[in-house]
Amino acid sequence: MIRDALSEISQKYLDSKTQDLKGHPLADYVRKCAKDLIRPTLGDFAGNFLFRSSAGIHQAWADVPWIAIMDPEVTTTTQNGYDVVYLFSVDMKRVYLSLNQGVTFLTDELGQKKAMQELSRRASFIRDRISEYKNFFYHSEIDLSANLSNSHRPKLYEPGHAFGVMYDTNNLPEEEKLQNDLRKILELYLLLTHRGGLDTNLAGTDFEPENLKDQNLEERKKYRRHRSIERNPNTSKEVKKVRGYVCEACGFDFKKFYGDLSLNKKGETYIEAHHLTPLSNLPEGKALKFNPKEDFRVLCANCHRMVHRKNPPYTIEELKAKFKQ
Repeated sequence: MIRDALSEISQKYLDSKTQDLKGHPLADYVRKCAKDLIRPTLGDFAGNFLFRSSAGIHQAWADVPWIAIMDPEVTTTTQNGYDVVYLFSVDMKRVYLSLNQGVTFLTDELGQKKAMQELSRRASFIRDRISEYKNFFYHSEIDLSANLSNSHRPKLYEPGHAFGVMYDTNNLPEEEKLQNDLRKILELYLLLTHRGGLDTNLAGTDFEPENLKDQNLEERKKYRRHRSIERNPNTSKEVKKVRGYVCEACGFDFKKFYGDLSLNKKGETYIEAHHLTPLSNLPEGKALKFNPKEDFRVLCANCHRMVHRKNPPYTIEELKAKFKQ
């Protein structure tokens, strides 16, 4: 139950931080609570997401423990992208349910000061892209009591917040409200992804269909989501396992032609996954479940680029017909 998890962590965390992290029962509790306590409250809806939680790493307690829920279309790590997360204030007086952003990669690239500015800009962009959040949540700045921490992370989590809700840990809402809030913010999370996520360029690039720039905004958003599905590393890996590594349009075999040069560090041959689901069947604000064998094909880079020369893409059969011509 969500209430049990938030209460247990907020009541015991400060005392537990004075003890060793390794093997500590509360640290183990935090690591498991995302999957064992939060996930079951969502029923079948939970199948759309990944669940992670942490009380710290490398023998050091985190000043802000977190419980994150991620859409694998967006990210499989809390270090980048955007996700839904419970963030506890350093003093454990508050916990926020927040649509927030990964900070690690951005900070490594830009440094802390510029990363904070960029996180704030992106949070504002998210609010503009899914203004429906106003019907359920607020975008007031969150206060994680970052001044009590020597870590840079609380300072970055604060501007990364797009919208959400604050709970007083001494007066937590009833379980029903907590579950309703979580489901609603996850629905908005999926809606954000459908509308393009953090991508500000929906006009297309030279890889994308020549007719994309002439299509309406909704079609461009669907196309971008289609491409993000194909680029998802977890999905792509599963597709290649079941469909192999030989192009299903032209028959090109990277390993046969390039030998070891075609292999990655894990010994897997290069090939690309192509998503077959028609763009019209990508519903707004809903996660999709894929069958790696039936919903995808594997293509060499050239064929993959060619099927995407128009929107909607050419079918594999249409591409093969062009070979014959």
